Amino acid sequence: RVSALSSTRPLRPRTSPTPTRSRARAASHSHASASSPERPGRERVVASAAETTGSTRAMKLDAHLHVWPSPSEYAYAPGKEPPAGLAERSTAEALLQQCERAGVHGALIVQPINLMYDHAYVAEALSAHPGRFVGCCLADPSVGGAAALGDLLAPRGPFRAVRFNPGLWPEGERMTNEAGKAMFALAGERGAFVGFMCFHGLHLHVEQIKDLCAEFPATRVLMDHFGFVKGTKDPNWQALLSLAEFPQVYVKASAQFRVAPKGEQWPYETTGPALRGLLDAFGRDRVVWGSDFPYVEEQCGYERATKIAENCGAQLSAEEVEAVMGGNLARMFPGGWTS
Repeated sequence: RVSALSSTRPLRPRTSPTPTRSRARAASHSHASASSPERPGRERVVASAAETTGSTRAMKLDAHLHVWPSPSEYAYAPGKEPPAGLAERSTAEALLQQCERAGVHGALIVQPINLMYDHAYVAEALSAHPGRFVGCCLADPSVGGAAALGDLLAPRGPFRAVRFNPGLWPEGERMTNEAGKAMFALAGERGAFVGFMCFHGLHLHVEQIKDLCAEFPATRVLMDHFGFVKGTKDPNWQALLSLAEFPQVYVKASAQFRVAPKGEQWPYETTGPALRGLLDAFGRDRVVWGSDFPYVEEQCGYERATKIAENCGAQLSAEEVEAVMGGNLARMFPGGWTS
């Protein structure tokens, strides 16, 4: 396992007693109305997207994407090589070119699974482009993972979120084990979001997520890719909506190509009712758009992905589009992007 210090080392050269949920929800409401216990000097998280300043209100921001180095410059572990078609199209520089063409100001970069716990490349991208990117690191549920996370979520550091991938937990272990609780609590203490990747089905993990939210109401949550729920007819749709009762839970309306029926083309109109449903259940301020770059490049392409929310049939108002396409993310990570 990569140590906490090596998590942001230079790139390797190319070589071979638990509260009840109702009590927690009340505590969370109280927490949201008080000054946020975030990193020193960080401004309070405002209560509504309408309170966002004019400079950030107009920003288009991407809540979910990945970057990784060219295989010619980085020694990937066996089996972790990036997809051949994307291997040379997924660098931070390639992303910036796509953003410029699409009018996207910045993004939340999520640590890609093919780099595992080596956060060096993403950390360098964040440092090289201040005001453009915020980082989401990857939680290591093994022994010592909480200590490594503490280093990555250092006060005033570039990583301000952490992804929980339940597939990385040891077999038979739950995200509510000692390591999971320690990392989830730490994220709340540092004012960081916890993202959940429920790739194999929300039903396998929703109760664990609820338990963590109830026990640690100060920790805010971001559900990846519609919770991997494939539309309003999916048996997991109600499970996703049930998370709306926790005011610290937000949802990414991202990677529509992953939750649309196989073969459906842009603008993925089957995702429209789900986007509308998320806004109705969670409110305008708790839904954010994301592209899932670079994978979206092999689907509809990055620029067209930025126009899905307005064209998928969700019937969003201008204010809702503005919030989902950047206003909310700017509010959630104050100071993360500068115009």
